[in-house]
Amino acid sequence: MTGPDQQLAALRAEIDAIDSQLHDLLMRRTDLAVQVGEVKARVQPLGGTPADGAKFIRPAREALILRRLVARHSGRLPKAVIVRMWREMISALLQVEGPFVVAVQAPKDDTALWDLARDHYGSRVKITPLPAGTDVLSAVARGKATVGILPMPRLGERSPWWPLLLERSEGVPHVMGRLPFGDVGNVRDPKAQAMVIGRAPNEPTGEDRSWIVLALKAARSRRAVLAAAKALRPDEALCLDRAGKGCDWLLDVAGFAPEIEAEIAAAAAALGAEVRMLGSYAAPLRATDLAETADSAAAQ
Repeated sequence: MTGPDQQLAALRAEIDAIDSQLHDLLMRRTDLAVQVGEVKARVQPLGGTPADGAKFIRPAREALILRRLVARHSGRLPKAVIVRMWREMISALLQVEGPFVVAVQAPKDDTALWDLARDHYGSRVKITPLPAGTDVLSAVARGKATVGILPMPRLGERSPWWPLLLERSEGVPHVMGRLPFGDVGNVRDPKAQAMVIGRAPNEPTGEDRSWIVLALKAARSRRAVLAAAKALRPDEALCLDRAGKGCDWLLDVAGFAPEIEAEIAAAAAALGAEVRMLGSYAAPLRATDLAETADSAAAQ
């Protein structure tokens, strides 16, 4: 062998050795996921339906894992790729723990939310496309799906899905995630965003947002609502008129709902409104979180 050939052979042999180590660690991580599932099953026995997935999925834990890895990452491998690799692994191991099904609002020829669901929950998860938001909500409420993927609410919608979360009947899901969590990748609609609903408990991550509804008895302007809720740093405010009986204002606010109850109560009192919590979610990674480090940029 010539000098370069010897160098390449040595480098490839080292790569093969690293691949074996990575594979060993992946198998070990799978074994640990199985053990975690067994421990959880002793506390909350699993059946065989997608509804049981709510007993073992932990979106907050997943978000913390990804944030930690992104924060510690360096080198030329993009951070967005790290997120994609771990999302695929996390989702695959969730399916090792128990049944997992994703219901997606995906009318005919509309692939936007399907792409987001596939990218977040992995290429092997079962995805059930449904024509309307009410169908997705029903699938999660009835235990036919573990989580549901729904479009972001918009102004002027004729039949928004989020008011259905206000129902007080048993099994109604809540907000528990927002997509995309990381880089949008090669989805066909790079502007697409979605909300995740489910029945797993919300948990804080230290950087969260919450959906609340302020039910007003009398009409108030959007400016007045935002002013009253200023301390909550609302990111969105949508109004749904209740046929002349007042207005329900949907607010996306900063913080984990149980930890900001005082601020929410103050906003409600200022408006004379009744409050309903629709759930919380881990704030997605920002573009700055995924940006290349100075070292990796210099290396290129």
